[in-house]
Amino acid sequence: MFAEDDPVLLGRLAGNKSLIAAKPSLVDRLAATGHAEVAKAAMYVTNHWSNRPSFWSREWPLRARRTILAAPRGAGWTGPEGVLADLLQLDPLALPAAVVCPLPDAARTCLERAGDTLSRAEQLRALLTLHDHDGGRAALELVADAGGLRPEVEEVVREALADVGALREAVERAEGTGGLIEELYDDRQEQRREEHLALRDRVDWTAVAAAAANRPFDEKATALLIARPDFPDELRTAWYQERSVLVATHAARVDPKLFLLSPGGPRAAKATAVLVRRGLDEGLTAARTLESARPAAAVLEAVRQPPEGAAPAWKDLAALLAVLVRERLGEDVEAWRSARALLSRFGGTVPELLDRAATTATKATGGWPGGAGMPASERSSAVTGARAAFLTLLDAAPTATHAALLPHLDDRTVCDLFGHGRWRTEWIDLALTARQPRYVQVLANRASFTADAVEMLMRLDDPAVNARLFRRTGVTAPQRERLLSGRPLREGATEPLPLDPALIRELMGRTSGWRGRDPVDCADVELQRHILRHVRVRGIVPQLRMMLNLWERHGADAVAALLKNEPVAVAHTRKVIRREVRKTVTTLLAGKDRDAALAELRAQVAEGETAAWQIAALREQYFSGAELFREAHHWHWAELLAEHARHPLAPVALAGLSNIPECPPEIRDESEAIGDWSTPEKVLLLQAEGRTPREIVSMVDLTGDRGSWLLQAVRREELTWEDVLEHARPAPRVLAAWGDRMRTPLAPLVRAHLDRGPQAWVLALRMLPEFTGSVAELVRTAAAATGVETTE
Repeated sequence: MFAEDDPVLLGRLAGNKSLIAAKPSLVDRLAATGHAEVAKAAMYVTNHWSNRPSFWSREWPLRARRTILAAPRGAGWTGPEGVLADLLQLDPLALPAAVVCPLPDAARTCLERAGDTLSRAEQLRALLTLHDHDGGRAALELVADAGGLRPEVEEVVREALADVGALREAVERAEGTGGLIEELYDDRQEQRREEHLALRDRVDWTAVAAAAANRPFDEKATALLIARPDFPDELRTAWYQERSVLVATHAARVDPKLFLLSPGGPRAAKATAVLVRRGLDEGLTAARTLESARPAAAVLEAVRQPPEGAAPAWKDLAALLAVLVRERLGEDVEAWRSARALLSRFGGTVPELLDRAATTATKATGGWPGGAGMPASERSSAVTGARAAFLTLLDAAPTATHAALLPHLDDRTVCDLFGHGRWRTEWIDLALTARQPRYVQVLANRASFTADAVEMLMRLDDPAVNARLFRRTGVTAPQRERLLSGRPLREGATEPLPLDPALIRELMGRTSGWRGRDPVDCADVELQRHILRHVRVRGIVPQLRMMLNLWERHGADAVAALLKNEPVAVAHTRKVIRREVRKTVTTLLAGKDRDAALAELRAQVAEGETAAWQIAALREQYFSGAELFREAHHWHWAELLAEHARHPLAPVALAGLSNIPECPPEIRDESEAIGDWSTPEKVLLLQAEGRTPREIVSMVDLTGDRGSWLLQAVRREELTWEDVLEHARPAPRVLAAWGDRMRTPLAPLVRAHLDRGPQAWVLALRMLPEFTGSVAELVRTAAAATGVETTE
């Protein structure tokens, strides 16, 4: 495309924001073309009333803007609709690139409208551009008379009126390292400092070091300098010993030699952690990291929690650390005690620490090193320093080692392990057999609990544990309901569990954070009434279930009392008890045979809670925001998935279900992919005529709703992506909607028709925006029109 040098195509390429973001190097190549169409695409509109650009797109740095404005060529720059007209109306903050533009009025307007935001170098460059391209000496005189220049620049202008060489020399000096240093000290516009540094191809680092020694740069300027790929090693070493965190954070690359130095400056200990984490992310091997990084405590603390999507080196380090811990410490309690004692003061590497601990382990008396008691809350809010480092070692050890250590560890360390360590289900048995009964409660206080782990602890049927579990964010709606019900989970257990009194007191003061099923089976009547004031139990069946539970647990009189003295809602405007539910239950209560009435209520609830009822209700929905999806049902997810596999549910049903927190990922992912559109009317008519999906896709244009139907057809294997390429139209919409999914089948089509001739590519791209046929027709047409021999 660049070889063709077509301004229109290059402009479209410049306007492809996603491609530019994925390949930033394209910006420099596009800027070098000098085409007005490219410059226009590089600006974006912020004032939609005037439809005039106000800023440059953020993908276009100052350097690229200056490149394209410095050498404009071809048509489209001047005139009422030209790029120059847009350029001169840009926001003043977007004008500095125009200091190099030779077009009439560009540099002058930049000086007039943005002069006070320009650096000395930019003002001088604008004056030189003005002299060389837009008025010569006379133009300089006018600007000098108008004022607005920096005093030092005005002095240069006066000299340049006699000898323009003075201006050229001043520009060269200001655009060199001396001017850069001046700009870095100017903190009035931080973003501009970054832009100014990026304009310099070469930096005199000796001059920079001398300036910093005389007057240190602030953190922002220092970080910008350190991030330069050409920042010298010797200066990085010197600055690391003064401002270690800045160097560790912003250095263009991680140099393992820095691990051998003593970091300096505030928060020096953090520097090691930053280097370690960056190193693992950027290609430093796990072995090299453990062999060179120090001190050990900082390294272990840094690697305790790998980032999301961590690089492979993180996993390698965890495996290597597990081997080191097993070989050096094993289940030797005294070796572990020695390692904990060393952590606070040891300056060597992790392997050196473990070696020292193994060789100096002796029978010790007294408490655990750094020991502390159990926090009153039975949880440690944060783990830092030597405690975090020791927790990393514990995480690297097998559960058998934890069992050996547990009788010896201090309560605070156990709290750290159970509350913040890598979860293991075996801990439940360890906690149950430990000397300290509260260890189980420590487990229940763990913040990052999965629903499966909650289920395991719920089976203990311990009211104190259940109270702590109810507060966890990972608890599902069905689990919350069960925790408030007081119903035991152990097999064969029938005695109801009392709700923890402290939990009841806490919840009676809560006015938010409730879920729709919370009151349905609540064992405490007063707490149930309190919850009902603050959350709606949506749905007839869920409310009937609530009435049934209340009747079975507390008798018909309790149900009658609830109906007679209905709680007054404070968090919603509807009645707490639905009219339909009130009518049904009132009728049942009015009967003479209460046992028969209770049996009838059970039957109604049982029918409404079946998977068959839910499936039938889902198939009746036509809107993904329907009330059904907000109702407090216990959804039969396994049965719904099986039914969907047998006979797919409508997209609106999938979309509605996907908004329920407990929705399985299979349903949520499919809903996100296909949207919630129902089958469009035209497609339904063609289906009624007996048309196949392949025939239909060739007979209708692709629109939003038909696109949803098309994806469903592909998922059901009624269509292939090859069919879509061959028959679906129009091509621009097909590629925009499904291009990523069709890369594999599209590749051979492109190779056969376009890759054999650049002219075929150019024509295909020109035709694409207005092409009404399929993608396959597009590439074949382009190849045929340009005479390219195809291999199909």
